Parts: sequence; C-alpha cells; structure tokens
Amino acid sequence: MRQNKQNAAFALQQVPFFSHLNSEDAAALADRLILRRFNTDQIIFHLGDPGGLLYIITHGKVKISYSNPDGQEALLAILGPGDFFGELSLLDSSPRSATAAAIEPTETYTLDGATFNMFLDNTPGFAHHVLSVLATRVRGLNAQLSDIFFLDLPARLARTLLRLADQHGKTSPNGIQIDISLTQTDLAEMTGGTRVSINKALGRFRRAKWVDVNGRHFTIRDRDALVNLIQISGG
Repeated sequence: MRQNKQNAAFALQQVPFFSHLNSEDAAALADRLILRRFNTDQIIFHLGDPGGLLYIITHGKVKISYSNPDGQEALLAILGPGDFFGELSLLDSSPRSATAAAIEPTETYTLDGATFNMFLDNTPGFAHHVLSVLATRVRGLNAQLSDIFFLDLPARLARTLLRLADQHGKTSPNGIQIDISLTQTDLAEMTGGTRVSINKALGRFRRAKWVDVNGRHFTIRDRDALVNLIQISGG
C-alpha cells in the first residue's frame, strides 16, 4: 500500500498542474487518486460525455481524437506515460471536447473535479500555477494553428514526426525511432492532409534518407534536415 501511494504521488508530480507541490501536499492529494486500467482499443470517454476526471498516464498510450457529424476524424494527440488529459473538465464541468481511447494496455490514475477544486481553494499559489500551465497549453495550440495556416504539408508532416519523436522516441542505430504504431491515415489526421499527400511526402523523406519507414514504424534519421524543411516553409 505504501509503495502504491508513493507511485501515485510520483505520477501526480509529473503533471504540470502539480509539479511544484511539496512532498506533503503531493502525498495528501495522491491519497485521492484512483487507479484505472484500460485494454487495447478501449474507449476511455467519448466526445460529449460528462467530464469531471483528470487522467494521468502511468503505463501505455492513449489517442485523443475529434469526429464531426459526418464521421471525419482528426487525431489530435497520442499520449504516453507522464502525460495527462481531461484537465479542462476539472475547471468548467463541461462535456468532453474529444474522444480518448487506449491504443495499448494502459494504466492511469484519476483525480475527480471536486477534490481538484477543493485543493485549488485551500492551497495558496496553486491557482496562479494552474493559470500558468493553461497559458502554456494555449500557446501550444496557437502554434499548431499557425502550422496549419503557414506550413505546407511536407513541413507539417516533418513537425508532426519531430514532435512524436520527442514524445515517444527511442534511440536506435539508425536514429530516433518513434515507439508507436502509426498508419498513414493517422498522420493525415494529425497534419490536416490526405493519405495520398502523406504517402507522397513520406516518399520524398525516404529518398532523401531523412526518415526510415518500416510498416507502421518510423525512424528519424536526419533531424536537422526536417527542421530545415520547416524553416524554409515558414516555420
């Protein structure tokens, strides 16, 4: 039990909202965390579901996506250990703004909104820190929007692959391998492109020896070349 509590406190302090907490406050809040497990392809919540829980990933991976009424899907993010999601519902109790699904066996800790808001009221300086974290997230969203407007498809793909390598990369003899399974459709949804345009851009990256493609797995061989492509395109 003591080990579980320590694990929960450690997981909590990996979340930007709680990274500044001292050990005592982290341990007290960790007592309120609940461990939840999800199987591969299991839906964690759907777009429009009631909110109220923050999820902290300790093992596995989760995809966050949005679908419109016509069935078109945008893959917003793929998250792994140390990442968190569902934080907006802690602040405004609105329905979920996206769908979350496990893409492999996944474990999370969850924190309910009532506990979060109680902690917000009773912990001096915590509200200011939360606002700072949210401001950082808004800046990140602004950067993603600017990519859509100002970068061409190859540059957006380069940015996406670099971001995935930063989040999920493992060093290999040939470069940085992105340690998740990705289809060209996934990449199209993440970049606002089509499968055909992604296939064409990946062909260019392979021929230039910037990226290796092995089925659904990608390895960044020349990071500097991808960064240069983004800069030339306007990023």
